[in-house]
Amino acid sequence: MWSNTVWDGIVSGANMSCPNCKAELPEGSAFCNRCGRPLDAAAPPAPPSLSAPPSSEPEQEVWRGRFSGKALGHWWLLWALWVAGLAYLWLAHVPPEYRGKAAARYVLLGAVALPFLMICWTLLVNKISIRYRLTTHRLFKDTGILARQANEIELIRVDDVAVHQNIIQRVFNVGVVIVLSPTDQTEPRLELAGIENPIEVKEQIRAHVRRRRDRSLHVESL
Repeated sequence: MWSNTVWDGIVSGANMSCPNCKAELPEGSAFCNRCGRPLDAAAPPAPPSLSAPPSSEPEQEVWRGRFSGKALGHWWLLWALWVAGLAYLWLAHVPPEYRGKAAARYVLLGAVALPFLMICWTLLVNKISIRYRLTTHRLFKDTGILARQANEIELIRVDDVAVHQNIIQRVFNVGVVIVLSPTDQTEPRLELAGIENPIEVKEQIRAHVRRRRDRSLHVESL
């Protein structure tokens, strides 16, 4: 006895086709009228569809930095030598009667304090106005205090990463990380100055550049 579904299909006059001989049959038929194949048999499994390319990796921040005071280590060293030279001249070549005068002391104090204040001012301005940020997709450099300029480089465009250090910077383990991206029209050479542990930062940037390129090639090959 046919089920209600088969009977409803015949009454409604809806058509279906046999998967074997392609004969037109009433909707809900249990057998093919031409070849006799049972129509309620399990259909062959559909071929697996190709999965869509994986969605792009969400952008996440992996490093943040600022200008380090250690980057001015050579200036601090020069200032210390300057103070030592002034102390030698003051004690060895200035007569005692002049050393006791207030004017001479003010001159000495100004000669010591002025370079010190200039170095501190340079450090403060750079510390406040320069900010660096690395994500899994891009490298950012923001400069400015009141007015701000934001520069960024897509990691997939980076061709090379280098580090520059002078002798004093090597002692304090600071330096300039240079990111080269010739195809970037706005910032083909991005310099991150005053970076602590510059070798580690360079390797971190390089690792994310390679990861970004490998992921892009994987998506394009699908």
